[in-house]
Amino acid sequence: MLPNYLKIAWRNLFQNKTLSFVTIFGLSLGMAFAILIGLWIQYERSYDAFHINRDRLAMVQRHQVINDQKVTANGVMLPLYDELRLKYPQIKRASRIIGLESNLVTGNNKFTKKGEYVDPDFLKMLTFPLVKGDPETALKDPNSIVLTESLAKALFGTHNPIGKIVKLDNQYNVQVSAVMQDVPKNSSFSFEYLAPFEFLVQNNGYVKDNRTNWGNSFLQTMVELQEGVSMDGFSKEIGLLLSKKETKIKPQFLFLHPLARWRLFDDFKNWTNTGGRIEYIRLFGLIGGFILLIACINFMNLSTARSEKRGKEVGIRKAVGSQRNQLIVQFLTESLVTAFLAFFLSLFLIQVLLPYLKDLGFENIRFDLSNTSLLASVFAVCVVTGLISGSYPALYLSSFLPAKVLKGVSRQGSNAVNFRKVLVVSQFVISIGLIISSVIVFQQINHAKNRSLGYRADNLISLTASGDLSKNYNAFKRDLLNTGQIEAVAKVSSPMTAVHNDWNGFSWEGKKPNENPMLDLILTEWDYEKAAGLKFIAGRPFSKDYKTDSNAVILNESALRLIGYKNPIGKTIKDGDRVLTIVGIIENVVMRDPFKPVPPGVILFTADYFSVVLVRLKAGADLTQSLAAMQPIVEKYDPAAPFDYRFVDDEFEKKFATENQVAKLAGIFAGLAILISCLGLFGLTMFMAERRSKEISIRKVLGASVTNLWLLLSREFIGLVIIACLIASPLAWWSMNRWLEKYDYRIDIGWPVFVLAGSAAVIVALLTVSTQAVKAAIANPVKRLRTE
Repeated sequence: MLPNYLKIAWRNLFQNKTLSFVTIFGLSLGMAFAILIGLWIQYERSYDAFHINRDRLAMVQRHQVINDQKVTANGVMLPLYDELRLKYPQIKRASRIIGLESNLVTGNNKFTKKGEYVDPDFLKMLTFPLVKGDPETALKDPNSIVLTESLAKALFGTHNPIGKIVKLDNQYNVQVSAVMQDVPKNSSFSFEYLAPFEFLVQNNGYVKDNRTNWGNSFLQTMVELQEGVSMDGFSKEIGLLLSKKETKIKPQFLFLHPLARWRLFDDFKNWTNTGGRIEYIRLFGLIGGFILLIACINFMNLSTARSEKRGKEVGIRKAVGSQRNQLIVQFLTESLVTAFLAFFLSLFLIQVLLPYLKDLGFENIRFDLSNTSLLASVFAVCVVTGLISGSYPALYLSSFLPAKVLKGVSRQGSNAVNFRKVLVVSQFVISIGLIISSVIVFQQINHAKNRSLGYRADNLISLTASGDLSKNYNAFKRDLLNTGQIEAVAKVSSPMTAVHNDWNGFSWEGKKPNENPMLDLILTEWDYEKAAGLKFIAGRPFSKDYKTDSNAVILNESALRLIGYKNPIGKTIKDGDRVLTIVGIIENVVMRDPFKPVPPGVILFTADYFSVVLVRLKAGADLTQSLAAMQPIVEKYDPAAPFDYRFVDDEFEKKFATENQVAKLAGIFAGLAILISCLGLFGLTMFMAERRSKEISIRKVLGASVTNLWLLLSREFIGLVIIACLIASPLAWWSMNRWLEKYDYRIDIGWPVFVLAGSAAVIVALLTVSTQAVKAAIANPVKRLRTE
């Protein structure tokens, strides 16, 4: 019996090849993108899932109040590691973690790579398999190093690296103790080597000096709980630990953030976990469902629109004894055949589209046809799509009464027509909503990009300062300036797009005794304002003409508001017992999140500590020539490091990576939704023109103009699109207002965006309808009337 159903389904499907192609292509587009979004969601949810003890691993984080705001930080104090490990039996293993970039040299091979300095338990807690070496002993020796396979090959080629020496930052010889598999892409950790934390304790003065300091947080601590220990229960047990150890900073609360939630639930607001990337998973999952729904609506629309031509078929079949359930099976079979044809076309589209989506977060997504579980899931989606698409047409067509249909009494009822209108409106509500949303996302990103940064990001290069560069800084700076390509050089503790230090030890006249605000701390010396292009509101920068600048300080606008001085220049603040004179006030510099207000910050003069060298190229200088002039000088004074430079404006752009991905995908999805909707309009208009061809011919013979006939066929659909605009606008306004609430620095949604989106939808719909309406209007009426 089933083969007969398939034969009839195949024959009926291609009675009108154009309409069939429109239906199948629209459905395949919807299925392709729904599958791609499903693969992306599956990949995002796979982060860190390969760790065997995932459910018992957590990062220790803390809640505290900074500048009257409840904030959550993952940085903790160095003594916490020993406190937890030695005094709490609930903890099975623990590791301190701090990420640093270092120069690694073997012979003529030199690389700057990011590594993690961790404790020996790290390799026992996390499932990062070793291909050479023993995880029990790999990190025990402070002068050992574990390399990834890729880095080991880059440093030693095909030779066995175990026991070989690597020179670290041109100062320390460390021995390769193990080689591990490359870190998977779906890992929250990203590093190319591991080194013992004890190496930093022995060789890094800052770490060594803070071994017992409970007031300075600069590293992470990860723990593995014993089996059966509750994370929530243990979080409550250690919650007040910091308040007991560091009485100056209150309130502070420790808690455990599970590894299983690191990737998707990393945002906190007012000490509450408000989500994170999970919001985008939900958003894109919803959009994927909507796009597939739009494609299904196309199928329903075209099927119900063609119901009049199928009416006599239904009547005859019922007259010769076919039951309604048999007709339902027949129509659902036709729907499933359509869905499967669309499915196979969608597989082709996925392979074509994936390379073009690599820059949008799909670079690690693979559609593996050998993955049976994946194919089974996709097959299930195909079946569900076919059943949903064909459900209403099957029920509607099978309900026709044979007596009325065969007498020619039955025509498409008002219920079918109204249902079809509802479907068209629904399609365009979703499409217009996506257009509005994508425009607002672009506006929000541009709003943050175009805000005043407080410095000049153009022509500004950032270099990582190694130990060698630190020792030879003055000669290095002199040689750079002598090239004639460089306008200014300055050393500083933090790059322009991050803050490595903050400090709560400042006090001033009028400060409340119980307040302990945290201020961003930048350490630098002369020419920082020239290199960065800082904008002074009052006062002056540090100058060699003033010997007292060793105890000078420059404030940003936020710090000035916090301190409250009316005429600040010449007044003082204190850093502990050290008195600092305010010599300048600068505009707020956006170094952290560009969507948030700039926190209070101070710039202190120091000639000793810095991690970055800023180099400003001369305006109009040739970039290639400037870099060529810089390279030999950098290699001369920093021989262990490759010539690794970063443009500050590129680094700033990276802060918008997630928002840019969302904006581009939203734009693609909006375009896709409107395309699928217009495919449906195209098919409906073509069918309507065919069904009303004789009416159009008679009207034309009686004198109707092309414009009259175009309006006759177009106005109904354009009216539906306008109704969709009126429905979509308030829904989009509500949803995007909720989305914008997570940004402190945000736009106000204006009415032009709704007019723009609505106008675009109406114009596109009008052009789509017009292709068939005009064709029908200019056709020769004589040819059609001859068949009457």
